[in-house]
Amino acid sequence: MSKTICLLVNPVAGSGGRIGNKGSDNLQIYNTETPSRILRFLNTAPKNANYIVAPREMGENYFKGSEVKYEVAKININTPTSREDTIKAVTYFIESKQCDIIVFAGGDGTARDVFSVVKDKLPILGIPTGVKMHSGVFTTNPESAGVLLRHFVEDKTEEILTEILDIDEQAYRQGKYVVKLYGYAKTVNYSNLLTPNKEEVINDKEELDEIAQYVIDTYLTSSNEVFVVGPGSTTKTILKKLGIESNFLCTDVIKNRQLLKSCVKYEELLGLTGELKLILTPIGKQGFLIGRGNQEIGPEFLRKLLKVSQGANRKDNIIIVSTRSKLNTFNCLRIDTGDPELDVLMRGVYKIIVGYGEFVAMKTCDITD
Repeated sequence: MSKTICLLVNPVAGSGGRIGNKGSDNLQIYNTETPSRILRFLNTAPKNANYIVAPREMGENYFKGSEVKYEVAKININTPTSREDTIKAVTYFIESKQCDIIVFAGGDGTARDVFSVVKDKLPILGIPTGVKMHSGVFTTNPESAGVLLRHFVEDKTEEILTEILDIDEQAYRQGKYVVKLYGYAKTVNYSNLLTPNKEEVINDKEELDEIAQYVIDTYLTSSNEVFVVGPGSTTKTILKKLGIESNFLCTDVIKNRQLLKSCVKYEELLGLTGELKLILTPIGKQGFLIGRGNQEIGPEFLRKLLKVSQGANRKDNIIIVSTRSKLNTFNCLRIDTGDPELDVLMRGVYKIIVGYGEFVAMKTCDITD
């Protein structure tokens, strides 16, 4: 008997990412990248399942003309949509008693809303389209969500419990990291398709100082290069040593050891000229280098950084820093630029600075099916 997948899309989720907003909970604009991410999901999603989808832009629109069999939930939704519509859709799914799993596209805010209704009744799975994705119910990218569901309908997945986490967005934008556990949700996993929940790592101050000093002495010596410094306490230690105060959740731009721009948006990065370098630190436990919490560092900027239009792939223009304690929480680097072709280009082995003149090599994750 074929399984039934109930699905909803939060079209607002992720709309704050490219503008450096660090969340979309209070926004009422749609994320223009969501349609392409849902189509990427549908390209790998199982065709031999039944789907019940939310109306219009919350699901139905993406299924029109597709090869899958679906029906539309009989509910009315607002324009623009809101969290009340998410809750209404999930309530309909539960009351229909037809769903084997509830799949949603969004971020942590959407995960919270879905979990508030589902509790422990059914497994849930997140297609990553949000800004904040600390919870452990999301796959690495849209394609891996579809692949994971293929294994689910073939009864090959294991059901696990994972944390539903979210942060205070207002405090987050002020540089305060306040995370709250909302409960433990059922989800499914196969191989490494599911991304672990984010974990905050306590870094050794001496290690941070050594890493920062090495970057300053080795890289920040040129007057011609422009350095884009991504979010994170590890990267911001570098700025602090230069006497630059910055919100650790922001992406900043420096040149000649001076701050050019703070808390930049994607479009501002696209306007940068000259020789570009990017300083990043991965996320604890998840291992994300690109695509979580730094969506302002978007695909066209990364192509410019890597000099792709010139036929090159200058991954050496990316300077990665991390303490050893953080590296011990994951075994590969995850990348989700929003452009699957660029994701492939960025695969490989990266050198990570872990001390003064000390390095660890780590490869990007091989997301298997």
